[in-house]
Amino acid sequence: MFYSTFKNANILIVVYMDSNIDILEALLEELVYRNFMSTNDSREVHALFLSFEPDLILLDLMMPYLNGFEVMEQLISVSPPDSYLPILVLTADITPEAKQRALSGGAKDFLSKPFDLNEVSVRIKNLLETRYLHQLLENQNQILEEKVKERTFDLETAYQKLDKANEELKVLDQAKIDFLRLISHEIRTPLNGIRGFTYILKSTLKSPELLEYLQYLEMAAIRLEQFSFQALLITELRSGNRVIPLLGVPLIELIDKARIHLKDRIAEKAITILVQRETPAESITGDSDLLHICFDSLIDNAVKYSPENETITVRVFTDKQFTVCEFIDNGPGFSTTALSSLYGLFGVGDAHIDKNTGLNLALIKLIMDAHQGQIEVRNNPEKGATVTLSFLNCTE
Repeated sequence: MFYSTFKNANILIVVYMDSNIDILEALLEELVYRNFMSTNDSREVHALFLSFEPDLILLDLMMPYLNGFEVMEQLISVSPPDSYLPILVLTADITPEAKQRALSGGAKDFLSKPFDLNEVSVRIKNLLETRYLHQLLENQNQILEEKVKERTFDLETAYQKLDKANEELKVLDQAKIDFLRLISHEIRTPLNGIRGFTYILKSTLKSPELLEYLQYLEMAAIRLEQFSFQALLITELRSGNRVIPLLGVPLIELIDKARIHLKDRIAEKAITILVQRETPAESITGDSDLLHICFDSLIDNAVKYSPENETITVRVFTDKQFTVCEFIDNGPGFSTTALSSLYGLFGVGDAHIDKNTGLNLALIKLIMDAHQGQIEVRNNPEKGATVTLSFLNCTE
């Protein structure tokens, strides 16, 4: 490849003495270079450069009209930026000043007259090889730039498709939320009627058997109502459509409201709620409504599974990083199966949560995630279980 490339190179001879032109042309013919032109008029170089597009110029310095230095100035002004044009200067002026001026003016190599033809041959070959390698590098750079442009275009197209897909997902998420809101509303509307008539029937029916059936009906209505609410809230949290306000919420207020809300169930089983505050009153930052759901659910669950006349301990303390609230009961604890799938959207039976399927802990986990908090569930060494909620301390 090198051989055929060099032999087809365009070589321009710009030398004043015809005898020197004859010598150089004979040398190029002997070396089988096929494409070369000659001129002894330096005024023609500019036009020849543009039309012939030489790969190498053999340039005399001492010429009438324009000397070699002036010719190089012309060529530099019309050469493409970053191009490599080999100019081999041929001159009888062997002074260091002439050499330095020639090399500074654009020459790539320098030969003194009279010529050593073997040396001229080697210098020509070396300069053509350097030009070929430079052109090869330029081509590779151009190919690389094209590849980069292609990859950039592909990436931009992929990002556009991804953005479009994300927008479509947002629309689908919103449609899902709107659908669940509609379903939740349509479920709660008849449930209100069912629960209202259930309340009336409880006060009028006398048969223990019918009252038992009525209790099952009431429990089913409550479960269905809770499910519709929890499913909607879980969808909002998982899709990121629920904005968490940065409001201070006292922990003691959350505990007290849960006790008030659950007072009938607590009194029915004669449960004692013991609050242990190991540090001064703490506040956490977040959504008061969501946090009430956490505390209501955990205390309700502890009441449900605690034996009668037992104590549920709510322990509150603060360390360097977290404000912590522990819910400790004396119930049966969590089964091994339940512990392995606590935060699934539908838990398995025989668990220290709803005996069928439930969303409570899955919902609490999502609420804690939204507050950048943590939840931990563990069985106590002797009996019962402890659920721990850890909230990052507020920083100024």
